[in-house]
Amino acid sequence: MVSLPIIKGPRLQPNQTVGIVSPASPVSQSEISQGLELLESFPLKIRLAPHLFDHLNYLAGPDHDRVSDLHQMFSDPDIKAIFCARGGYGSARILNNIDFDLIQKNPKIIVGFSDLTALLIAIYKQSGLITIHGPTLSDLPKNRNWPNLSRLITTPHRPQVFLTRGKVINKGKASGILLGGNLSIICSLLDTPFLPSFEGVILFLEEKGESPYRLDRMLTQLLLSDRLDRLSALVIGEIEDCGEEEIINSLLEERLGGLNIPVVTGLPVGHGVENISLPLGLPVLIDTERMLLKIEESAIS
Repeated sequence: MVSLPIIKGPRLQPNQTVGIVSPASPVSQSEISQGLELLESFPLKIRLAPHLFDHLNYLAGPDHDRVSDLHQMFSDPDIKAIFCARGGYGSARILNNIDFDLIQKNPKIIVGFSDLTALLIAIYKQSGLITIHGPTLSDLPKNRNWPNLSRLITTPHRPQVFLTRGKVINKGKASGILLGGNLSIICSLLDTPFLPSFEGVILFLEEKGESPYRLDRMLTQLLLSDRLDRLSALVIGEIEDCGEEEIINSLLEERLGGLNIPVVTGLPVGHGVENISLPLGLPVLIDTERMLLKIEESAIS
């Protein structure tokens, strides 16, 4: 949770202008062309950041250019929402140079996931802005990603997400502030000023492409940090390409079953075929009997 007043971006309306940025790894025009078409069909006007297609090894250009693009989008009054093109790696590199006062004075919808977890959580922690954990432009056309996201950011919709494919590790009901995202990125933010307190938080975690022993190491790191002891509940999202399902389920139960809080899997969030959009920083309810995660407040002002 944060001590700053919570602020929300205004709802997105048809024919408004949205900005596209790439704060992490490089992206090509072809990777986001379908996502751009979806936004334009809403209809929305598109503003591409000046350095959107820059390429510097595994980064979308130098750190200062990626920060500059982000600042430009938040400071421009014509830009009503900001969509990240793709994840990869690099968001954490720019956190020390972001003007969070600028963001606080110009609250807007910002959407991303995976490596963008660092950016979303840091913005929430340092400015109080509710951020949206949702698909990047490259993932927007998949399944129901755009319909789910568009409903969240254009209406007062308060999603109810059913964990129909999930497994209960620890039973119970809990309420708290929703935070979460990519497991490895959250671990990388430990002992930095950009990770909020976990006191009373309902945390969700997702991951892709990590071997079981690396998942074990990251979960153990969180357990050793004592942060998980402060949670109200823990919800596991998609664990993609990380080994056999039976091994992963056994690992989650062994590592997390000792927590004295509700723990459940099956949240359709992450790198799978469906990435439900969720607001970071708002109150939610989790009920393992109903296998339900309920957002209790609108994500937009």
